Amino acid sequence: MADIYSQNPKLQTITNRNGMNVTVMDWGATIISIQVPLKDGTKREALLGVADPQDWHTQACYFNATIGRYANRIAESSFTLNGREYKLNSADRHCLHGGIEGFDKRRYTFTEVKPNALTCTIHSADGDQGFPGNFDLKVIFTLTDDNKLTMAYEAVCDQACPACITNHAYFNLNGCNSTILGHTLKLNSTEFLELDALSIPTGRVISVKDMPAFDFTAPKTVGRDFLTDEQQKAALGYDHPFLCSGNGDEAIVQATGEDGRLQLEVFTDYPAFQFYSGNYIHAGTPIIARDDGREYPNQAGFCFEPEFYPDAPHLPQFAARNPIVEPGKPLKRFIAYKFTAL
Repeated sequence: MADIYSQNPKLQTITNRNGMNVTVMDWGATIISIQVPLKDGTKREALLGVADPQDWHTQACYFNATIGRYANRIAESSFTLNGREYKLNSADRHCLHGGIEGFDKRRYTFTEVKPNALTCTIHSADGDQGFPGNFDLKVIFTLTDDNKLTMAYEAVCDQACPACITNHAYFNLNGCNSTILGHTLKLNSTEFLELDALSIPTGRVISVKDMPAFDFTAPKTVGRDFLTDEQQKAALGYDHPFLCSGNGDEAIVQATGEDGRLQLEVFTDYPAFQFYSGNYIHAGTPIIARDDGREYPNQAGFCFEPEFYPDAPHLPQFAARNPIVEPGKPLKRFIAYKFTAL
């Protein structure tokens, strides 16, 4: 299916009055470019991207795509809901990012195109990847004149189903093929979920004060405490769910490129976000960077994936923060990326 859906992609570009450009591809509702004006009048590419457009369907890192039906992991590729067990379509022991043919590998339909906004839709039939119910998702991309790109997710399902939609953007604010370990990062989070050796939450919530490598409540570089504890070593870096401290009005992330010229802030009303430091970018088939034609190394980009808790179907103690989508109870969440030239 991946080969079929990645052929002849349709692209749409939205702009704002400042000259910022965002290009979205219908395959995977993927953001393939975010170009932000700097103070000197040039534009900087904020996202990783492939040199050959044909490589979008061969890369295995979910580059900048919309993820669903369920972002992140579901343990043992199964869950029980209302007394029925559902087995998910997965290539590994634990289901990742919606299964073998998740929403990142599907062609969406552009249903509305405006100069500064795009609407994409996709239908997922009952049983798709093992999930119950007919599921319809709408993704609305809106670019405002304060250089904020918002993705609004609206989804309905005719049966009860766990659902979590996010975006898997890989950012490098240096604007070139380089490491993100020198980026300065501040996270509006005081707790994160402990993971087992296969990146499944144990159910234990850890204060960042008790594990200083995860403490970004004050700005510090990504590399300062990199690979300094067992949690990181198991994941080859940061790949952990942080719990949001705010309610959507405050930035959960503030990141600044190494040269100090571009800043990113991330906003969401999801209760958590996965901070991933790009630990497996260079695993498997090499990905050739579009800017210099060289292979992307590990840590060439980082991701901040707002979401419900990973493996939420197996964490009933947090059910209030991870609602099930069902008739009369749709999914309605947002993610926003705001850029500031410094």
